[in-house]
Amino acid sequence: MKVEFTAEEINAMFDAVVDQVVELKLGRADTAAVRRWRTETSPGSAAMQLLTEKVNSEIQREVGRSEVSPIKKPDWAS
Repeated sequence: MKVEFTAEEINAMFDAVVDQVVELKLGRADTAAVRRWRTETSPGSAAMQLLTEKVNSEIQREVGRSEVSPIKKPDWAS
């Protein structure tokens, strides 16, 4: 099974997470840094493309790990 998100979908997830972080009781400097980070990671930027690639590769890795191996150990061998 292959799961792959587009850059727009990753951006929507990113915005949702950043919105939650901004709502925390952070200092003004920290809140400003998070908002600058959001601006730098805008759709179409190199940073967003890298984030999209990393998220998709991690999801694919986890899907691969969760698939059941066709090789089974017999009951009597345990």
